[in-house]
Amino acid sequence: MWRFLHPAPDSPLWAYVEIFAFGLIGIGLLLWFRPTREQLALDWRTAPRWEMIVYAMSGLLTVGLVISTYFLQPSGFVGNLSSALVIPIFEEFLFRGSGWGQLERSASFKASGFANWLVISFLFGLWQFGYLDLYLLKAAPANPITDWGVFLLMRLLTTLVIGLIVGLPRWRTGRVYGSLILHSLINVFGT
Repeated sequence: MWRFLHPAPDSPLWAYVEIFAFGLIGIGLLLWFRPTREQLALDWRTAPRWEMIVYAMSGLLTVGLVISTYFLQPSGFVGNLSSALVIPIFEEFLFRGSGWGQLERSASFKASGFANWLVISFLFGLWQFGYLDLYLLKAAPANPITDWGVFLLMRLLTTLVIGLIVGLPRWRTGRVYGSLILHSLINVFGT
């Protein structure tokens, strides 16, 4: 897409492309695999009332923060929408929803929730290297003296730690909602 569109490094077009790409791929995967709510760890029925209230309030806070961007910094709204809602939904359903569930159901990988937490967090950290093109296309021209080896190592370690933190609610509750909200909040304040 970049070669076709040639957006400027600070262009909102990047965010539109991300929303389109993640949305299209995510919807395509959902239609192809047709996972159940249980396979994506979206089952509300076993959640205690206090947990549901925390999810609802945190979700409203997150959406409110994203919407407030429109009024406070309109130029960053689409980027915030992409990084704080679209991408976390995609990544959480992929990793802590479907991926975690596949590990739990796998006959060749019978492990504890702790092991699943570690494996999914590591895979999440590796996944972030898929965004390397964005760093090289957007950040590299603006930062020509950056030591990219150190940057990539720090990026891997940071995303591994974030993956561990974001994975805690999934491990402890068996549901993806807490991980999704935590991931969204981290991205709201990280962008």
